[in-house]
Amino acid sequence: MWKYVIEGSEKMDLDIKDRLFLYNQYEILKGLNTERIKEYELKQSILTNGFKYDYDDELIGGFYDETPELVSEFVYDVLQMYRELDDSLSELSEEENQHIDKHDITYAGFDGNEEGSYYTYANFVLKDLGRYEEIYNNGKAKLNSHTNMVNKYRRMVRTWKEVKSEECYNLSFENIKKIINDKYLFKETVK
Repeated sequence: MWKYVIEGSEKMDLDIKDRLFLYNQYEILKGLNTERIKEYELKQSILTNGFKYDYDDELIGGFYDETPELVSEFVYDVLQMYRELDDSLSELSEEENQHIDKHDITYAGFDGNEEGSYYTYANFVLKDLGRYEEIYNNGKAKLNSHTNMVNKYRRMVRTWKEVKSEECYNLSFENIKKIINDKYLFKETVK
């Protein structure tokens, strides 16, 4: 039997109770927003007739698949790592500070096209939840990197987790350099 598939998942299933609830929601919306009555009546027609083919596009077109918890955990790791890099920089000596390029310890975002779930979740954490304000509000955050960052961040986070277990609070100059070096696959060392 042939099944229609969109982006790797089958069409949404709605039982009669789901369809009735949604139908009633659109009935309420018709009373609240009279300019969109035709749109809501179309959706009610889809529900009444059980046109499953049109469920996804017409009823939940703005909904995305769930973001895996691993993506969310990774985003938090990346943001926390950048917080600690930034905090640690302020504890370095003036001479050490001169050998760290501020760009290298500034959060660069995720690619909005290629890393959509990471990009969307990071923006949610920074903008909507208002967390990691020092990364976002101080104008340091470039939210869309326009280049793939996940693999770079994986290397950096792996090293950050290794060295952070060695240190109580701030990262040392040497460990900051280790983390930064993992950002660049082909660079031997960072100044």
